[in-house]
Amino acid sequence: MMSTLIAKGVELQSTSFPQEWNEATVLRLEDELLTITFTSGAVSLVQGDTPEAHSIVQLSKKRLCDIIDGSIDFMIVWRELAEPSPTDRTYILKGSGAKLFVLLDSLIKCYQSNEAFKQLVDDYRAHLTG
Repeated sequence: MMSTLIAKGVELQSTSFPQEWNEATVLRLEDELLTITFTSGAVSLVQGDTPEAHSIVQLSKKRLCDIIDGSIDFMIVWRELAEPSPTDRTYILKGSGAKLFVLLDSLIKCYQSNEAFKQLVDDYRAHLTG
C-alpha cells in the first residue's frame, strides 16, 4: 500500500515542519484515502478521510512515485500543487497542496539519500506497472 511507503519515508526523513502548521490534508490515491496531519512540527498519517481537511489532493499512485523519484521536474510539481491555476482542479480539489509539497520534498530527498527507501519506491512502482 502506498500509505505504508509514505509512512516509511516520513519515519526516515529528518525534515521538521513549521510548529504553526496545524491542519490536515487528505491525499486521494485512486483506491486509497490517506489523511496527513501536520501538528506542532510533526506529521502523522491515518488511513481514511476527514471532513475537517483543509486541503484535498488527488494523485495517481504512479504519479506520486514519479514525483518521489524525480521523474517529474520539481518545479512542475511546485506549480501543480502549491500554485495551481484557480480553475485547474486536476490535482487540488480543495485548499492548497503547498504543505503536501513540503512533505513530498522530504520524500524526494529521502529517495535520493536512503537506498532502502529508494528500493521500496522502485519495488512499489514495479508492482504498479507489472
